[in-house]
Amino acid sequence: MGRYYNNEYAPANLNSVVKEGDLPGSTGKFTSDRYDQLYRLIAPHVKANGAVLDVGCAVGGFLDFLKTRGYSRLYGVDVTQAYVEAAREKNHEIQLGDAESLPFDAWMFDALVVEQVLEHLVNPVMAFREAARVLKPGGVLCIGVPDAARYGDLYYFDFYWLLMREHIQHFDITSLKRLAYSEGFDLIGYQQTAHPIMGEKMVMPNLSAVFRKRSDGEAHGSPCTFEPPSVSLENYVQAETKRLEQRRQALSLIAASGRPVYVWGVGREFLYLYEAAGLKNCALAGLVDMNPFKRKTATMNGQNILSPEILSGASRDACLLITAIAHGASIREHIEINKLYTGEISYL
Repeated sequence: MGRYYNNEYAPANLNSVVKEGDLPGSTGKFTSDRYDQLYRLIAPHVKANGAVLDVGCAVGGFLDFLKTRGYSRLYGVDVTQAYVEAAREKNHEIQLGDAESLPFDAWMFDALVVEQVLEHLVNPVMAFREAARVLKPGGVLCIGVPDAARYGDLYYFDFYWLLMREHIQHFDITSLKRLAYSEGFDLIGYQQTAHPIMGEKMVMPNLSAVFRKRSDGEAHGSPCTFEPPSVSLENYVQAETKRLEQRRQALSLIAASGRPVYVWGVGREFLYLYEAAGLKNCALAGLVDMNPFKRKTATMNGQNILSPEILSGASRDACLLITAIAHGASIREHIEINKLYTGEISYL
């Protein structure tokens, strides 16, 4: 897991040309709003002189936010070396490590923040046990995860909330509460919000919950077995399956025509369309992406990822498929300003 986050996930985020999104290091409105929501949830339970650990702190953005709110005993831990180095430049107390094996002594903290981390972990149970170990009796644990109960309420792209390959766990409040209780934590409160990630189109359903470590430190019951939200998730999958069939039909027509196809946006949406919907059967003339890290390091079945200038050589019968859904408007604007392409543009 550490190799993926160090070699691919972090470099892609740090080299992203999109600066308005809620990414590590962002100081934009989307990020600050999420920090404010999180702060308002935990502030009633954590005194300003309390020791706070941000697990999965990235470059220390939430620690910066807490500092402006009067907190001073701030610590962080992250699995990614580049993030840790960036956070340390801000003079934060940051350690390299992960949620399942925290590099801190027992009973050290008054509060732990585990925001948008639990869904990434192979063994979330160990994260709760480590939280119980380093928290003082009565300490507070704040967890933020994507809210699986509302995946179907905030549509962005087919199966998108399940396509995130780094999201390998899925929770609603019932499953999260059950897991926490089995490891010695009681639910204090929770909130369901929606926060934009990349523009107003891409809005993630978010679940944030605050738990208190029981003073006796005892876990109750047998270790939790994961039971993702069944009915809501099942309905979500059924709806997305219908959309997938529509994509397949549209791409089969393009493939049958033999027209050259250019694709702008080599990310989750592209990979989904390529394998699941039949984009690989089309006559792919070029793959385009603005991210220099992708252009430098990635290929797709031998095809390099290129800059947008390749579109200037497109034939008249070519089709441009924009798969970077969140950036469709800015991509069209870039094409028009630079007069790169005058043919058909499709979003499927």
